Amino acid sequence: MEIGLTYSSKDPKHIKTCEFVRNYIRERGILARITESDRRVPVPRMTINGCCVSGGSFRKKVRSAREKFPSMSDIARALEQNLWSL
Repeated sequence: MEIGLTYSSKDPKHIKTCEFVRNYIRERGILARITESDRRVPVPRMTINGCCVSGGSFRKKVRSAREKFPSMSDIARALEQNLWSL
């Protein structure tokens, strides 16, 4: 599995999100390569095997413009769904 992360290293919420992804992969023994890009983005973006899974596809319910940041459970769900589809 190829995971791409685009985030801003100046935002503590972005760092926390990236650490969550790294730990999630490591703790479950998932064979994945994580490619990271540090850019000024409003919310972290994640791709799995070249497909974007950020934005609306992270979430079960629609959020307002102020709540665009993905929750950890949304990210975990996206990783699990893609893991089982391999």
